[in-house]
Amino acid sequence: MKVALVTGCGKRDGMGQAIARTLAAEKIAVVVSDRLPGGVPNQRQERLGRKDEWTVESLVAAITAEGGTASAVTGDIGAEEDARRMIDEAVSRHGRLDILVNNAAAPQGPDRQDIEDVPIDVWDQVIRINLRGTYLMSRFAVPVMRAQRWGRIVNIASMAGLSAAPAAGAYSASKAGVIGLTRSLAMDLGPWGVTVNAICPGLVGTSRAVLNPDPALDDQEVLAQRGNAISVGRVGMPEDIAAAVRYLASEEAGYVTAQTLILDGGGFSRFPSKRPAPPS
Repeated sequence: MKVALVTGCGKRDGMGQAIARTLAAEKIAVVVSDRLPGGVPNQRQERLGRKDEWTVESLVAAITAEGGTASAVTGDIGAEEDARRMIDEAVSRHGRLDILVNNAAAPQGPDRQDIEDVPIDVWDQVIRINLRGTYLMSRFAVPVMRAQRWGRIVNIASMAGLSAAPAAGAYSASKAGVIGLTRSLAMDLGPWGVTVNAICPGLVGTSRAVLNPDPALDDQEVLAQRGNAISVGRVGMPEDIAAAVRYLASEEAGYVTAQTLILDGGGFSRFPSKRPAPPS
């Protein structure tokens, strides 16, 4: 049985949980992780005080109930000791590590401002988690995968790392760095049968997608409105990203490496698109 470690799994509606469940359905043993058991809230969630009892252990229970194999570990991917420990624990539990999905990312907050207003320590934290964290987790997974002569590293980057986005300097820089790291690692690891690819999601309908702290906002209504401006007529779902991870982590994707896969539903358009009439 292959083994996968997926970071950033603490949110009930996040991409991490969908990725873990999708891989588990492929009979892959998954180790799910996050910095806190219930994930780290973004600024909107903090201000609204919304709490969810869902944790990484809830995800483990759900996967187990679905017939899969799962366990949990917590730690800060940006801390060397934690990153090393999480990789070591996955290997200790299963004797191997075949797939690493670097999904965890810093929550949105004070970094989403004009560069003059972004505190330097906030900039450093975004880079520490998004880029340094991806580097550290990969660094400690690579020796295991090289020894096995097989491995898959899938990095969740962002369209913000490829295209211009206002008031997103730290996030865009960190995700552009992840894309560059992906390409470099792919060159280093290919001869050992280890592939490295990045996925760049556009707007995905998770609890992190709405930043406005106004408590009167209906998150689903906001996402539906924004989805109307996307070519396919909706925002992405965590399962859309999970399906791409499933392919890139598979045997069939052994000739796919150093690639950046864009998953943005065709992107936003400033012009209205013709839509089909609702079914009668």
